[in-house]
Amino acid sequence: MTAQNEDVPSEAVACELLDKIIVKQLHLMEEKMRCELNIESNIKNGSIHLAKSRYIMGQSSVSTTRLPTESSSDFSASTKCETIEEDGLKVMKVIENDAEDTVNPLRWFGVLVPQNMHKAKSIFQNTINYVVECVNVQMQLQTNLKLIEMLKQYINSEKVTAA
Repeated sequence: MTAQNEDVPSEAVACELLDKIIVKQLHLMEEKMRCELNIESNIKNGSIHLAKSRYIMGQSSVSTTRLPTESSSDFSASTKCETIEEDGLKVMKVIENDAEDTVNPLRWFGVLVPQNMHKAKSIFQNTINYVVECVNVQMQLQTNLKLIEMLKQYINSEKVTAA
């Protein structure tokens, strides 16, 4: 503590810290809602491009019958997420999979796929980044909730000892 804060009771410092964490919590909530809106918007736009591709190629060319089934050969996902520790916080990161058995999903629909299909693929890949960002914000929100509860308990214990 500094000389200035020596006269201030620790309860006041804890209350000030609690206020700052709650303000940060509100900013994180706003950021999470923004991420969720981006996810929703991207899924809608990607779905529209898939529908256009289906219209261009015909309904049998772009359908669930082209997707792999349980009896299909196994392959690795082209994009993975992993949890790492950064600045003392656990965060998720998107990483590209280098495995040899990755498959380009566009090839499930033939060799000459429309530009809309490529556009949908890039939109859905971008959506993964928003999902990971949303998860990271959610983890920060949960961490802040724990800090808020700890500070509330500390403040209440200070009031009991002061009485």
